Amino acid sequence: MEQRIVIEPITRIEGHGKITIMMDEKGNVADATFHVTQFRGFEKFCEGRPFYEMPSLVERICGICPVSHSLASGKACDAILGVRITDTGAKLRRLLNCGEYIQSHALSFFHLSSPDFLLGMDTEPAKRNFLGVLEANRQFAVDGVRLRQIGQQIIQLFAGKRIHPSWVVPGGVNQPLTEENRDLMLAMIPEALEIIERTLVWFKGVLEKYQEEIRTFANFPSMFLGLVNDQGNLEHVDGKLRFIDSKGKFATDDIDPARYQDYIGEAVEPSSYLKSPYYKGLGYPDGIYKVGPAARLNVCTGCGTPRADQEWAEFIRLDRGPVMSSFHNHLARLVEILYSIEVMEKLLNEPDILSRHVRAFAQPNPFEGVGVVEAPR
Repeated sequence: MEQRIVIEPITRIEGHGKITIMMDEKGNVADATFHVTQFRGFEKFCEGRPFYEMPSLVERICGICPVSHSLASGKACDAILGVRITDTGAKLRRLLNCGEYIQSHALSFFHLSSPDFLLGMDTEPAKRNFLGVLEANRQFAVDGVRLRQIGQQIIQLFAGKRIHPSWVVPGGVNQPLTEENRDLMLAMIPEALEIIERTLVWFKGVLEKYQEEIRTFANFPSMFLGLVNDQGNLEHVDGKLRFIDSKGKFATDDIDPARYQDYIGEAVEPSSYLKSPYYKGLGYPDGIYKVGPAARLNVCTGCGTPRADQEWAEFIRLDRGPVMSSFHNHLARLVEILYSIEVMEKLLNEPDILSRHVRAFAQPNPFEGVGVVEAPR
C-alpha cells in the first residue's frame, strides 16, 4: 500500500518548511519533496526606488545575514557613484562582516547542527535539540550562546542594533568607530578565541564517529566557486572570483565580479522556483558548482591569518582533492569563525581605524553597478 508521510513543521532551520515523503507498495521511498515558503518580490519593490535606499532595503531579505545583503548592495552603489571608498570605510565594512560571520556560523553550528553531533543522530527527536545539548553539556551550550552573542554585539557596536543594522551606505559607512567601542570589541577577542579553539578540538575529535554521514551526505564531484584576494587567500568582502573543477584545478581565475554574467548561467528545473546557476564553460548540468564555507576553503590557497591557516591546512587534507562532502561545511564554519576573529583583531589595531573619513561622496556616474560578497551559510 502506498503511503504519504508529511513532516511539518521542520525544526532547526531558519524559516518555515515541511518534507513530504512518498512510499511505494514495497515500503521504499518513491519520491521526496522539500517545501519552503519564501517570499519573492524584492526585485519588484526595489524598482523605481532611489539607489541609495538599497543597502537598507535589501538587508530585510534575511534577519540572520542582513550584513551580506547590505554589503553587496553597498558595493553596487559604490560602482554607480564611481567612487573608491576610503581605506577606513573599507576596514569598517570588513569588521561588520566579521561580526556577522561569527554570529551566523555560531548559530548554524551550535544551535542548528550540534544536537546531532553531541547527542547522536539516533537520539529521540524530542530530545535532539538545543535544550538537550544544554542538559548533556552545559559548557558547550554556553559557549555557543556566548560566541553568537559576541558576533551580535560587534554588529550592534557599529550600527546601534543587531538585526538589519542599516549602517552600510553608498560610498562607505554612515559613521566612524569610536575609541570606546573599539576597546569593547578588542576585549571580546580573547574569550572568542578560547571558545572557538576549544570547539575545534572537540569537533575534530568526534568526526571519526560520522564517517558514514561524511561519505554519503551530498558527497559528489562538482566545481567550486569563491572569492579570493590578490594572494589567493580566503576573502569574504572584496577580491576576484575563482572557479576550480572537481580535481582542484583552476577552471577560471581572476574574474572581475562585475563580469560574473560572462561566466555564470542560470537554468530552471520544473521541480523548483529557484534558479540553478552553472559555469558556462561546461554548460548545465556539468557546470553546477558549490559555494559556501567548504567551497571557499577549497578554492583559496590559504586563509592569510596564522591560526586559521593551520586549520585550513588540516581541512584540505580531508580528501585527496577538493573536499567534496557537504558534511564538512560544519568544520569549515568553525575555521571561518577563527579566521574572522583574527581578521577582527588585526583591523581593530590598525592606526587609522578611528579615522573620521569613512564615506566618499559623488553624484551617480554609471547607471549600473555590481556588488559581490560571500554570505556565511
